[in-house]
Amino acid sequence: MANDVTAWNDETVWESSGFMRFLADHQVDLTDLVNPLTKKTSLRFFRKGAFNFLLLKRLNCNANQETEKRCLQLIAANLIREISQRDPMCSLNTNPRAVAWLPGFYSLPASVPLARVDLYKEGQVYGIDISSGYAVALLNLQPGEHVLDLCCAPGAKLTLMADHLQLHGSVTGVDFSKSRLGACKQLVQKYKLFESHSEVLKWRCRLFYADGKTFSIGPKTETMNLKGVEIILDSQEIESRASKDRLRKRKNKSARAREAKHQTLLEWDSALYDKVLVDAECTHDGSIRHLQRLNTASKWKGYVRDHLNSCEIERILELQSRLIRNGFNLLRPGGTMVYSTCSLSVKQNEEIVSAFLQDEPLATLDPIVADKAVPCQEGRLPGTVRFTPSQNTSGLFIARICKAT
Repeated sequence: MANDVTAWNDETVWESSGFMRFLADHQVDLTDLVNPLTKKTSLRFFRKGAFNFLLLKRLNCNANQETEKRCLQLIAANLIREISQRDPMCSLNTNPRAVAWLPGFYSLPASVPLARVDLYKEGQVYGIDISSGYAVALLNLQPGEHVLDLCCAPGAKLTLMADHLQLHGSVTGVDFSKSRLGACKQLVQKYKLFESHSEVLKWRCRLFYADGKTFSIGPKTETMNLKGVEIILDSQEIESRASKDRLRKRKNKSARAREAKHQTLLEWDSALYDKVLVDAECTHDGSIRHLQRLNTASKWKGYVRDHLNSCEIERILELQSRLIRNGFNLLRPGGTMVYSTCSLSVKQNEEIVSAFLQDEPLATLDPIVADKAVPCQEGRLPGTVRFTPSQNTSGLFIARICKAT
């Protein structure tokens, strides 16, 4: 109905739908969602892919001769040219601006069609919000480490983690939504995260359809026919299968199926992960992209009814509590875990982390000290941070936790 259409931030609709009551119950400051004193141009963010060596060839760069800064400048110039070629009369500001406090990230006005740019289609750059980029940066990933992304779909953070690892080590993604894992698999394939670019440096990328509350597979575990776990993608298995195909091209599918039934779980090294990201399922009340889709009063009522009812919130709180604990169980002594949600709810963030720290003697909150340039604020729990939509980013709560040796 035409009369049902409304602005996503219509506070009258928020009140009538029950969203205001949710914000009050979860101690969410209204100005974190909509701040009339903060008027900024809406932006989208992207990062150039350090793992994509085809880009250097396309731009006539030599990784040993060109500096990182020069490579980024060439990417920016390429973006400007490709957008201009599509529409010579385009009046948009298509000059990407570097995000000074987050290396490798650039911003463009949200109206710039980044997804139509060839570099984006080819997997040379990828879109990801700076709040998510900051959460991954706080893990301080180093090439060769083994990283777990619990609740990995739709895959932007997993892509960034592979980027930081420079395809050396491993990244394991777990999610309990097959449809969202499908999107994650597409990203892995688009950015060729299943390919190793070195015969010396080992790399492995895996995606599992599994319950993050009980997932227990280590980074160096060979997995076959696990109950309750489905392997969506394993780069090592893909490489092994390719080798076998070259040796036995004529082996039929039925023979392969019979052989697979006899394969079992072989744990030759069940080592724990060096770093863990628990980007927990939540009510999405801080995700500006999610909220902007609610452009009618009926959509707001449906969102509150289906996702913010007491039973659903109780389920989510229980899920978050178990996810943070299982993620920590899979972390090696001395390792680092980041817990995040795109909710602004104190119950889903600070209270979950506080309860976990109180129950787990090996866990210590590693305080996040953000540079003044970072558009975030300290959380209600000292040492944690919050990004909010009012600061022109997607809402995200972040806590960093260390495991005692």
